[in-house]
Amino acid sequence: MATEDQRLDRIENKLDKLTEAVTNIVRVEEKLYASGKRIDRLEYRLDVGEADLDNLREIVTQNAVTVKASERIFWIIFSAIVSLGVYFLR
Repeated sequence: MATEDQRLDRIENKLDKLTEAVTNIVRVEEKLYASGKRIDRLEYRLDVGEADLDNLREIVTQNAVTVKASERIFWIIFSAIVSLGVYFLR
């Protein structure tokens, strides 16, 4: 009987260790899954950020062209006014 009890105790200890190992594996899998989800979310946010950055880049380019054209028009009008002033004040 003592040998059977020892044998059952060893089997029970092995089952406990096996249960603990399976539990640890499940925890690791859950962490991997959660990490994968976080990476997917970060990639999505990065894609959205890149799209926003591209749109902003287009807007800035358009604004730069508009500012350059406006500046040229301003200086043309300003020089025309100064020229007219000099022409009529002579």
